[in-house]
Amino acid sequence: MNTKRKTIGRTFSQSPLSKALENEEQSRTFVLQSGARAEFKHVHILPGDVADTTFVVQENNGRDQTALTKDSLVDITRTIKFQQFFAAIGRRVDGKIEILDGSRRRAAAILCRTGLNVLVTDAEVSTEDARQLAKDIQTAKEHNLREVGLRLRSMKENGMSQKEIAEDQGLSQAKVTRALQAAAVPQELLSPFPVQSELSHPDYKLLLILSERLLEKQISTEVLLQEIDAELTVLRANKQLTPEDSKNSVLALLRRKATALIEEPAKDKVKSVPLWSFADKDRFARKKSKGRAFSYEFNRLPKELQDELDLAIQNLLSQHLSDK
Repeated sequence: MNTKRKTIGRTFSQSPLSKALENEEQSRTFVLQSGARAEFKHVHILPGDVADTTFVVQENNGRDQTALTKDSLVDITRTIKFQQFFAAIGRRVDGKIEILDGSRRRAAAILCRTGLNVLVTDAEVSTEDARQLAKDIQTAKEHNLREVGLRLRSMKENGMSQKEIAEDQGLSQAKVTRALQAAAVPQELLSPFPVQSELSHPDYKLLLILSERLLEKQISTEVLLQEIDAELTVLRANKQLTPEDSKNSVLALLRRKATALIEEPAKDKVKSVPLWSFADKDRFARKKSKGRAFSYEFNRLPKELQDELDLAIQNLLSQHLSDK
């Protein structure tokens, strides 16, 4: 008796593209730039077929294919041998599949000699629609410097040195240092930026310096944010600014306001000097001064002593201030 399980969904018996996934067929429908709709169905391409049955047009995909070296793909090759988190997106052209999104996953699958999951459409998709679709559904967004730093910081907190982290992650020690600096910037100081991924290493370095100087002056980040609130609201309302222009404007605002707070003359502190020591902590005789102002304070002294102090003060004032 033949007990072979029947394949559910489509198969490609006359094509080297392999079979569809042997489970419930998955599909997605995308609306193209032209307004047309295209259905994409889930296909699994066998390891030996990925290189020959798929291809990439750099102008459509947008990824520099010459930059997809073994070293540049290490983050994907580390996991794709076991699982592929997101399917690539492709269209069928002359019997093959053009990868519109997922060329790094394709290159990693070829390097690792593993299969590739792709959502593929048989619909006629123009070059213009293909190019825009690839741009719209781009899923492989690189982690920004701070995101990398937050991950590396947890490794450092677990006892690894920066050298060990660099070796483990395949990064230069300089990159590890920059990433950790970015992670050290207080989250509150990043909240004014609408697109934090626009921040570069010099930007993070400036913010870290500002946060350290504010801390030295015992000025809270909350005070700084209150200072910029009104101008920040105006900046955010300006829809003409590009993400980079917006970032630069917020940076300039933070630097200007933080510098003003840091360089603001320190307010004179009240100095208190005891005039007599008492065994009873509730009794005191002290002089307080702040700048050019000063005062004397007494507590729980006898009425007779108060009267004598009043008289002594009156006599001294008269002696030194009365017209002669």
